[in-house]
Amino acid sequence: MITPRPWIEAFAPATVSNLGPGFDCLGLAVCRAGDRVRARRRDEPGVVLSLVEGDGGKLPREVERNTAAVAAAWLLRRHAPDRGVELQLHKGLPLGSGLGSSGASACAAAVAVNAALELSLPETTLVEAARHAEGVACGTPHPDNVAPCIVGGIVLIPALDPLRLVSLPVPESLWLALYTPGVSVATADARAVLPRQVTLPDTVTQAARLGLLVHALHLGDLALLGEAVVDDIVEPARAGLIPGYLEAKAACVEAGALACSISGAGPTTFALAADEGRARALLEILDEAYTGVGVAGQGMVDRVGPGARVTSPALH
Repeated sequence: MITPRPWIEAFAPATVSNLGPGFDCLGLAVCRAGDRVRARRRDEPGVVLSLVEGDGGKLPREVERNTAAVAAAWLLRRHAPDRGVELQLHKGLPLGSGLGSSGASACAAAVAVNAALELSLPETTLVEAARHAEGVACGTPHPDNVAPCIVGGIVLIPALDPLRLVSLPVPESLWLALYTPGVSVATADARAVLPRQVTLPDTVTQAARLGLLVHALHLGDLALLGEAVVDDIVEPARAGLIPGYLEAKAACVEAGALACSISGAGPTTFALAADEGRARALLEILDEAYTGVGVAGQGMVDRVGPGARVTSPALH
């Protein structure tokens, strides 16, 4: 009989996806905020989710609906069908924030299970597991949050079948101001407002901007990066879901932000800066703008960081 092993804990970071023109195919991981999942081997096959905390009781506890458990179950079905795991999820990210909250739970679980069962699975498999869980949570298995969450840094996803991940250079002096106003935007609602048709000129412009963004990262040219982080397709459709967003963005641009846009489905707003001091000034501007329209929230200054990883030795 297999006896339960000690807990293995993994951390998965928040992510900023789309980055302007990179809708559903581009994202980055940050350093500070994220979710933690503990996993340990159990005697019986399957997944047990024994604890969820930090979510205010809002997340589903059912294995088939919680993204951490869904990702774990996906891995077991394909790579360890006779084994079982117990999970504990500790939420560090707000729900419906546009910071990849559901994806972070899935990624932390995938990494923890991979380590607890000593599966030695590649990053692409962990991304596929987390992507499947995102499909359950959001309706679409998009990888733009979970890919950087697993891999770290800035990641482009040029193909889904088979999944291909491209890590892009990260400029050393890039800083981010991230602010989550006090309003929730469900991913399903954010997708529902997207345009059903896009003109050919707009498509060409968006593709050119994405190419420019990749070029700017390879050059380490922050001014060129700011020029590329512009979205005339998705952002205008979602701006109305976030009270005060257009005013907050205008204030950041006027104050010298390299760029300012919506993180993922929103409402988190990100502004790019070339140094920490400017990023902190932009964070104050975002707080003032959103507080002024009655949706004060929380923010942080951060940098691009590593992906999900085991953060503890075996915990008894």
